[in-house]
Amino acid sequence: MNFPKAQWRKDQATFVRGESVGFPTPAALVFPFYGDKLVLAEIPGRGWCIPSGHLEPGETPEEAARREAFEEAGVTLGRVVCLGYFVLTDTQTGAIRHAPTFVADVQGLSELPEGSESQGRLMANIEDIEGLYYSWDNLLAAVFEEAIAAQERLLPSGMSLSALIEPLEQSPEGF
Repeated sequence: MNFPKAQWRKDQATFVRGESVGFPTPAALVFPFYGDKLVLAEIPGRGWCIPSGHLEPGETPEEAARREAFEEAGVTLGRVVCLGYFVLTDTQTGAIRHAPTFVADVQGLSELPEGSESQGRLMANIEDIEGLYYSWDNLLAAVFEEAIAAQERLLPSGMSLSALIEPLEQSPEGF
């Protein structure tokens, strides 16, 4: 799938599957799933959005995604999988930056930490995201669709009880 392009302020944006290499990565984003819900944070000036933010010195993109998820939504992430990266091209200077983007499952919930810039957290139904998200375009719609498919494929919610238990007739003691 080729992702559409969008104009975001002074950047032309698109998305690429895979891991980013060779370009500055000033920020990371994460799609945190809590079961079949997506966790959104309410950030002043941005509204409801997925947790995201700048990398601190020495921090990897995954570490930044985990930190931002906690700071902005009060969630602790479990498994984290790279979805791809946004390619942001400054239309004035031509400078290219990558924003690694992850899919994760939520392992724990807590109150928003003291000093959080977030005004709240929302466990959103997937079908409600478009109406809630602070800004929506064809690129975001395609990346959200990709994240939902990746979550179902890469972070399955669990296994059935029958997959954990041997059939009775194969039990060594006949139990």
